[in-house]
Amino acid sequence: MSKKIIIYGAITSPYVNRLVLGCKRKKIDYDISMPKDGLKSEEFLKINPLGKIPTVKDGKKVIFESGVILEYLDSKYPSKRLIPQSINGATEVRLLSAMWENYVVSMLIRLFVQAINPNPDKKIISDTIDKLNSGLDAIEVHIYPKPFSAGKTFTLADCYAVSAITFLERVETMLKLTSFLKERKKITALWKKLKKEKIVKEVLKDIKEFRRTQ
Repeated sequence: MSKKIIIYGAITSPYVNRLVLGCKRKKIDYDISMPKDGLKSEEFLKINPLGKIPTVKDGKKVIFESGVILEYLDSKYPSKRLIPQSINGATEVRLLSAMWENYVVSMLIRLFVQAINPNPDKKIISDTIDKLNSGLDAIEVHIYPKPFSAGKTFTLADCYAVSAITFLERVETMLKLTSFLKERKKITALWKKLKKEKIVKEVLKDIKEFRRTQ
């Protein structure tokens, strides 16, 4: 077990829960909470001048940006690697992670903004859904769950997949949309497998509990 790290953030954020998944997979001990006086407080801005989450303190080391944090933790704490050591394996995992981030989560953020807008823009929603579908189609073609995203073990790509699909289901509910996964058999198979994993069950439970108390 590693020395406990501090994660500033909320478990409902896809950027935060992918990080928590990585910590659980690697058995890195952590505490998670929002900054005491808010993201823009003087105290927190001294830690992260961007005032964003997640931010991690590992001893005296401070890191932000979830992808950078996960790579840092994978290098410093090599047990149960999230990124394979082989060039081909590492490339595949990073590629899938980038696809989930750039073509799914980024689109979901746009939809989320419209979902909480009292006067949502139907054109933005329609255009974003088209782009989201294109991103999911690309992942459906590229992914090969055997049984995980990129092979036989849980990797960084699965951290990104769980956070993206969890967010996807939330946005579907908020905008009353038809399931995006319904016609995507490989992503659906991957999601069914991932939801059976102990660490994923724990994170999904934590997300549900956090929402219940807000």
